[in-house]
Amino acid sequence: MLECLIMVTTILVVEKQMRESILTEFLKRGYAIGQNLAALNANYIATFNYVSIEQAVAKVTEENDLEYAAVQFFDGEVAAFGGAEVYKKLIFREDVNTAALSAADELVQYLRFEDFADRICDITTPVYLKDKKWATVRIGMSMKYIRDAVHKTRITLLTLGALILLVSGVLSIFLARRISRPVGALVKSVEAITGGDYDCDIEIRSNDEIGFLGNRFSYMQKALKENIALLKDSNSALTLHNQRLQGLFIASQAINSLQDNQYPYQLIIDSAMEATGSSAGFLTVVDDDRQLRTVAQKSRNGHDPILHIARAALEERQTLLLQDPFQSYTRVHSCSLNFEPLQEGLKYCSIDMDVIPGHELISVPLRQSDNVKGFINLIRRKRSGKLSDSERQIISVLTSHAAIALDNKKLFLELDKAYFSSIRSLAKSLELKDEYTYGHSERVARVCVDIGRTMALEEKALRVLQNAALLHDIGKIGVIETILNKSGKLDENEFRLIRKHPGFGDEILKPTASLREERAIVRHHHEREDGRGYPDGLTGDQLTLSEKIIIVADAFDAMNSRRPYRKPLTPESIRQELLRHRGTQFDSVVVGAFMEIFDASIGDRGLEGVPDNVVPFRICQT
Repeated sequence: MLECLIMVTTILVVEKQMRESILTEFLKRGYAIGQNLAALNANYIATFNYVSIEQAVAKVTEENDLEYAAVQFFDGEVAAFGGAEVYKKLIFREDVNTAALSAADELVQYLRFEDFADRICDITTPVYLKDKKWATVRIGMSMKYIRDAVHKTRITLLTLGALILLVSGVLSIFLARRISRPVGALVKSVEAITGGDYDCDIEIRSNDEIGFLGNRFSYMQKALKENIALLKDSNSALTLHNQRLQGLFIASQAINSLQDNQYPYQLIIDSAMEATGSSAGFLTVVDDDRQLRTVAQKSRNGHDPILHIARAALEERQTLLLQDPFQSYTRVHSCSLNFEPLQEGLKYCSIDMDVIPGHELISVPLRQSDNVKGFINLIRRKRSGKLSDSERQIISVLTSHAAIALDNKKLFLELDKAYFSSIRSLAKSLELKDEYTYGHSERVARVCVDIGRTMALEEKALRVLQNAALLHDIGKIGVIETILNKSGKLDENEFRLIRKHPGFGDEILKPTASLREERAIVRHHHEREDGRGYPDGLTGDQLTLSEKIIIVADAFDAMNSRRPYRKPLTPESIRQELLRHRGTQFDSVVVGAFMEIFDASIGDRGLEGVPDNVVPFRICQT
């Protein structure tokens, strides 16, 4: 970089000097041509011999390759002009011509004209006869000559500079390599050691400071090699310890997932696979019939047939695996069962899978107290047939956590079931207080299920809808009984209070996480398609299908039941009410599905028109 900087500076300085020298020579030539043309025309000017003047001007213009040449008398009259006609209009402009005519000595003007790439050097030479100025000689020379000369000089300088740089660069490289070769060898050895090659030789034969540094580095290499061996052993122990901690952390996540009302099965099997480096695994639980049921599985290879084979092998031996304790050894079909200690009072099973050479199935029981809750089953490449100490420790913790999680889940579900039963009992007791609404929730639930089946609702959605229908009026607990049983028309304040019961029902069910879907249906069973319902004023596009079904079913049972203030409506009146309010209060599609069941229940053909999967409801007669 320094050489380049010096070379560029030198070229610039030399080029500037050359430019000035070329310009000086250029002007000398111009002065000479102008003076020569003035001398030739002196006599012709004195005698006003225009023909001779024109001949002299044309000759000088051609011989000297001028852009133009001209002779003007003292009064500005052009005696002769030679060159391109385009210059004739340009050089005799007032601003240029005035300066030339008034010059007492030689004058140089640099003119730039449009449509011309190069400037013109206009040289003016006055013609004196007996100390009196008689005429002015003007010649025009293109600056292209100077530009070409400077360009040629620049090319020459650049070529010479490049050659000098090349020679000096080669020389510098040669000297640098001679100096840096020992350093390069040392760097190469350092990189090899950095890459893990601790047996590489450090070859530095120089006797200078670099050679001394190389020798000291060789001693350091030997010490480093010994320390690396110690670090590898320590790192292996730390890796196992870290793996164990990660497994415990994931297991705690699995138990905490119960807060979201989700089963921790997949997290448990993921944790066990991560801890033991297994290629696949699955989790089986013991159901109420003492049968093993797979609830989660995973394979690092996607859809792995090994999982199917391992599950089949485990199911064949479920009776043996459920025995207590695991102390036997047997060989069944193509698999061998080996029982190894996991922790005090607990063993795991290792199954050699002959049908899949090189693989084994590790089955670890999930035991709480004296009961086996299930098994963590891991498939991996066969090793020694035993889990390592680290693997046994983390699997022991995982099995304990998993068994606790399954017990907690069971208790959670039982608690939900008990809470649901309590709420259902409250709803039932509420209906028992009113002879007119007794059985209302059960009837609405039956109608909801009938409509849902007619509209091909899934079984899970039907169960949710049925539960919601059984609890849909639970919020009336928060309404005064005198309002509920009033035989007359409700006033504005009473109607405002009774409109709050869907919100009360939502709040009552809120503590039960498993009834989250039912809560929405309970809250919205008095909404309308046109958005004029309560409590939220939702429109039809904001309501779910289950909510639309319970709206129709609840309205039907209200019309079909006796109330303190009226008798039940006739079937025809019910039909007309539903049809009149479809699209405004009721969903048209749901009303259509309900009408199929309604018509089949009261038709002349008895119950023949009712679909096979529908339980017909009873139409109350007056």
